[in-house]
Amino acid sequence: MNEALASARSTPLPAGRVTFLFTDIEGSTKLLHRLGADYAAVLATHRRLLRAAFTSHDGCEVDTQGDGFFVAFGRVFDAIAAALDSQRALHAQGWPHGEVVLVRMGIHTGEPLVVDDNYVGMDVHRAARICSAAHGGQVILSESTYAKLSPHQKHELPVKDLGAHRLKDLEHPERILQLTPADLPAEFPPLRSLRPPTNVPRHIEPLVGRQDDLRALRTKLLDDSVRLVTVTGPGGIGKTKLCAAVALDLLDDFISGAFFVDLTTATTADLVASRIAQDLQVPIEGDRDAAGVLLDHLGDKHLLLVLDNFEQAIVASGLVRRLLQSSPNLTVLATSRVLLSIQGETEYALAPLGLPRDLTCDEVERSDAAQLFVERAAKARPGFVVTEENASTIAAICELLDGLPLALELAAARVKLMTPEGLLGRLDNRLKLLTGGSRDAPIRHRALRATIDWSYDLLSTNERALFRDLSVFSGGATLEAMEQVVGNELNVLDGLAALVDHSLVRRRDDEHVRFSMLQTIRDYALELLEDHGGEAAVRDRHAHFHLELAEAFATGEGDETAAHARIDIEHDNMRAALTWWLERAGEQPEPNSGLALRLAVALGRFWYRHGHAVEGSEFLERTLANHIEGLEDVRANGLRLLGVLMDQRGDLERATRLFEEALTSFRSRGDRVRGGACLNSLGVVARSRLDFERAKGLLTESVAIRRELQDSSGMSSSLSNLAILYMDLGDTERARELLEETMMLDQERNDEWGVAVTSLNLGVAKLELEEVQPAADMVRSSVQSLVKLGDLDGVAEGIEALAGVAVAEERFVRAARLAGAADALRRALGIPLAEVDRVRFDRWLSEPRRRLAGEGFGAAWAEGAGMTTEQAIDYALKGSAGSAP
Repeated sequence: MNEALASARSTPLPAGRVTFLFTDIEGSTKLLHRLGADYAAVLATHRRLLRAAFTSHDGCEVDTQGDGFFVAFGRVFDAIAAALDSQRALHAQGWPHGEVVLVRMGIHTGEPLVVDDNYVGMDVHRAARICSAAHGGQVILSESTYAKLSPHQKHELPVKDLGAHRLKDLEHPERILQLTPADLPAEFPPLRSLRPPTNVPRHIEPLVGRQDDLRALRTKLLDDSVRLVTVTGPGGIGKTKLCAAVALDLLDDFISGAFFVDLTTATTADLVASRIAQDLQVPIEGDRDAAGVLLDHLGDKHLLLVLDNFEQAIVASGLVRRLLQSSPNLTVLATSRVLLSIQGETEYALAPLGLPRDLTCDEVERSDAAQLFVERAAKARPGFVVTEENASTIAAICELLDGLPLALELAAARVKLMTPEGLLGRLDNRLKLLTGGSRDAPIRHRALRATIDWSYDLLSTNERALFRDLSVFSGGATLEAMEQVVGNELNVLDGLAALVDHSLVRRRDDEHVRFSMLQTIRDYALELLEDHGGEAAVRDRHAHFHLELAEAFATGEGDETAAHARIDIEHDNMRAALTWWLERAGEQPEPNSGLALRLAVALGRFWYRHGHAVEGSEFLERTLANHIEGLEDVRANGLRLLGVLMDQRGDLERATRLFEEALTSFRSRGDRVRGGACLNSLGVVARSRLDFERAKGLLTESVAIRRELQDSSGMSSSLSNLAILYMDLGDTERARELLEETMMLDQERNDEWGVAVTSLNLGVAKLELEEVQPAADMVRSSVQSLVKLGDLDGVAEGIEALAGVAVAEERFVRAARLAGAADALRRALGIPLAEVDRVRFDRWLSEPRRRLAGEGFGAAWAEGAGMTTEQAIDYALKGSAGSAP
């Protein structure tokens, strides 16, 4: 708030029920560029006109920034009258150079708190968002404002109901009304409101020939009696693209949003629940059941859930039934090759694209199948169109391929190499060979297989071998990975170019160029790999490549951020490698069990940092189930990592047992380096269990061992944890001494992450010693580094520390907002604040809770919790003692 304005105010701010009016000039920056030096006079005139209207209706000017006003009124109708008078004055004013000054205005009524001569609460935020949704010259108001008018006032005041709108950072939609007096403009574009949230992919290629299907699905999904629609059909018929399109088309009809979940690699009910929770951004805290968390989250949300490739997870049909039974406003749209067989399920059997009814050029051009074929063919050979000469050939191709979209796309790619007539001849031969195949397979499915057969047959011998070998990659691969995994005799670069040209492999340009197959084509290639033999050798090379990648990551050397990002991209391949070795271990324990254990242990740190505690602990459990000769060291480290994940999940007793077993193993082999690490982990868990005496003994012993061994990295970790314990015990000076020693070690090693974490801990120590400004500087520097490194758990700790700084600066509203923001971030990560750390945090927040009595603290907390992660970080880092609350 403008402090000069507050000090000049002769009357106190209205309290109790207050109506807020926010105003803002539309396009002020462009207006400034057009008017140049004349803009200052225009801005002054604008302010004079609006202030005259505010004053005449007892408005209290709360704040003025740039070209906007924030004004409070004790009576609802005064705010409305002031807004209308302001608009009339602006319209009547003559502006230089024929310009028009258009001002958007938003009105909202609530009962905010007045703290330090300022308003606090969501009502301020809501009023500002309502104003932001308006257009220049438009006055809009909330339903709460309209409801406060008397019947007579409502009768005299012309309004237009604009319906419910989602506004930025507000959880629930807001019903908006527009004032429409006869002497002011009444027609404006749609409000600048938000659409419901969604993660549904927008396909670059247009959807061809599915308008009837779109309409039919829309009708079914908007029918209140229909809760589950399953779109069935063979692979390649276009189920995914159609359902994504209909979900985006219906987005405004589902207030809570539409979400797309790819179940391609989810083969169990637990994985399906976890994948849905991940795509809905629902954190799974501790050891909670993912399905149970989903049931709680969905509640009465009006949401459309698209479950793609459900045939891969048909065992999860019961989960879908539970979700529908417990969430009355949930609608599910599934794609599958088979029905889910759930009561109330509505099947929508997706048909192939429509074929030409005759061979005329006009009819071929109008048919859906030919449109898709021609559009894709034109991409392969620019300028390709339907002509009188090729129309009948194109019609024949579409008919032989049964109008299957994937088959048409694959065939169209061949136009680059041959004429439609040549294409037809080869395709016709392949389909005739297929007629002797399995009669119980759907004709459309056989047509698709024939098309892929034909594309495969066009490849050279080496290209076919490459195609088969590449099927082992899950989620795609880089060129480097492909060259390491496929047969040594194959020319990967040339062969890959041919596979891309044949539309059998797709290129994706992300941070690194990657190549992948459509799942239908990959399934086909996997069958061929099994039939031709050699699958085990290729899968072993694939698994070994990713083991080498994971073990290089586990060393912690090199660019930490880039290393974590690479493992994240390759996570599906890592899963595939682990699953392969675990399956092989059932028949041939050695060396498969040991290789699986090595890979799981190498991924332990990644699983911990990236929130995969449940999945990671399950893999580690499986790999640790059998004793493996010669890998005792790896096994002991696996026990320790499993303990770390169990600690993260909140199972402190299990974590303690695992650490103790690992320590026994390390000591039996005289491994003091790993033993020191295990003592450190045991100390951390003892502190979490509030057993400070045991924690001190363990951490002190760990520090001594690591100091003796000159283990700089390990000593930093143990010293830091011991310092935190000393803060718990009230000896903050000793904690600072230990952290300063830790900082020297981190800096000597150029350990960017270590320096960031130690800076955070040292900042907390300085805060406890009432060295507020140095503490604030260290914590902000730490948060900046942790953001760069992708450690969001550390970022949450940093925001909590900055809340403590705000308390020390007596900026209690800011402290409550930061606390809410940190809590929301922790919930999103699924990493709750440990009870031992909550003691200090609650002590920091005790004064804000007292000073912001009533709803003030909760309102400020809610404002922080409503911030996105990016907004929370920006708010935390930009705040200083001289800035706004």
